[in-house]
Order: sequence, then structure tokens, then C-alpha cells
Amino acid sequence: MINIENIRQKVEKQRNLILSRIKRLRKDDPFTTDDRSIIEEPGTDAERLFSHEQVAVFEEKLKKDLKEIEAALAKIKKGTYGICNNCGKKIDEKRLEVKPQAIYCLSCEKKLESKSNS
Repeated sequence: MINIENIRQKVEKQRNLILSRIKRLRKDDPFTTDDRSIIEEPGTDAERLFSHEQVAVFEEKLKKDLKEIEAALAKIKKGTYGICNNCGKKIDEKRLEVKPQAIYCLSCEKKLESKSNS
């Protein structure tokens, strides 16, 4: 049997970690601190642009993870935690132990991933 309180604490801890990573990324983003109209030396702006793009990609991944975590916390609050958002069946407890923010059962997640990769 899943201990919902332990899961909630674990998911909230993940949420706080992701929020702090996003904050740190934004702080480290070269485009958020410099005046981009000033190019100190040739090639510098291209290097900063590359760094900015890496930050943007990683931030989008973290935002996607955060969205899943927020959905899991909402399900805990509603009392529907552990139920697949797609098929309505129970999500396997072992899956929830590994990925407590899971909102889809493994079967539905695979189907959704294959559709998005098509």
C-alpha cells in the first residue's frame, strides 16, 4: 500500500529542487545579465547565444517535469493519485515508487510517447 503522505513529501521535495534549478539556470543565462547590444569581441556573442540555447532547452525540460509534479500534487489533493489520466486504471505501485509524479500508467505513457515521436 502506498503511503500518500510520503509520496506527497517526496513530490514536493522534487518540486522545490526543480524550482531552484530553474532559478539558478535563469541566473546563469548569459542573456539575462548582459546588455546584448555590446559585443566585446568577435565570436563572443555566438558563444553566449549557444549557452543561452542550452539553458533554454534545459529549462523547458525542467518546466515539463514541474508540470507533471504539479499535476501529481493536484491529484493527491483531489484524492485521485495513482489513477491514470488517460485510461482511468490504477498506476502500478512500483511505477509510482520510481516516478511518484507519474500521471499515466506505463502502457498509456508508451502509447503517448510513440504518438508524439511520430
